[in-house]
Amino acid sequence: MAEPLGRFDVPPPGAVAWLDVSAANPDTFSGRLRTGPLGLQISPARSGRAPYFFKGARLRGTRCIWSASTVSGCELFRPARPTATSPFESGVHLLARLEGDGSVFDPVGPSGGTLRVFDPCEEIAEQFVGNAHLCTLNVPLAAMGMEAAAIRDMRERSYELTPFQIQLLRAAVGLLPVGGDELSTSSSLIGVDRYLAALAALLLRTAVRRPGPEVAQVEQVRMRTDAIIYEQAADPNLSPATIATQLNISLRQLYRAFNGAESPAARIRRRRLERAAEILAARSGPGHVEAVALECGFASAEYFSRAFRREFGLSPRAYRSAHRDSAAR
Repeated sequence: MAEPLGRFDVPPPGAVAWLDVSAANPDTFSGRLRTGPLGLQISPARSGRAPYFFKGARLRGTRCIWSASTVSGCELFRPARPTATSPFESGVHLLARLEGDGSVFDPVGPSGGTLRVFDPCEEIAEQFVGNAHLCTLNVPLAAMGMEAAAIRDMRERSYELTPFQIQLLRAAVGLLPVGGDELSTSSSLIGVDRYLAALAALLLRTAVRRPGPEVAQVEQVRMRTDAIIYEQAADPNLSPATIATQLNISLRQLYRAFNGAESPAARIRRRRLERAAEILAARSGPGHVEAVALECGFASAEYFSRAFRREFGLSPRAYRSAHRDSAAR
């Protein structure tokens, strides 16, 4: 293994630099921010009882930088940077989080994770409460062979790492303990850049997957459910069960399609409240709140009033008065 460089140094081309930012290291446990990969500021988590450490290494080609670390009890932050170029015109920063015990060089147990895409000038804020692994890639756009527009569409999203992508990352992690003794020539440095750029491009290309049949079916159920709710919300008998009957699926299948999203019952209630708000804002006459509740599909005026207040912060009468006063002004 090559002799480690300074704990916080960015390695020169072809070299590996080791990171040790931890409570066990008296040089770092002073409350001062330390700079890690991608320019991330490393500091102890403000809340939490997990050990504080950020230990790993990073390898640099001539243009690309790759790092892998084991992280715990840390907050990582990079402020936004001013730029005159369009997003992703200069390069791309990839940040992969892998959940698992042990060291990033010797992980224990199965691990999943997520991949996120950042512009080099974007703000990054990450928190690691317990033991996890962090991999980063800093790659110029020209080295990847991908259009900036294709990468731009991937920003502000999290992609679940597949087993294939996890194996790609683990294989690249294996380069770091070996060191950079064999990377002293210009041709080898070009090879490092090509390898890291190809790794980044493959991670990005495999992150964008076409939806399978199950995903397409779920989207179809959601679209048809929303259409039924929009058209029939005023019917007091409309319920998730009647929607499932109209779609010719079981109630369990309907709720499974909305797993992780707003439930069908909540969507029905929200549509009814939106319609009630439209009616209250448009009518200038006194009218009865009870009549509006019935017109929008609510069986109980009392329940309608409570739900309306939770949604809009005002009672139905106060909401109508506010809009009436606004119209008069």
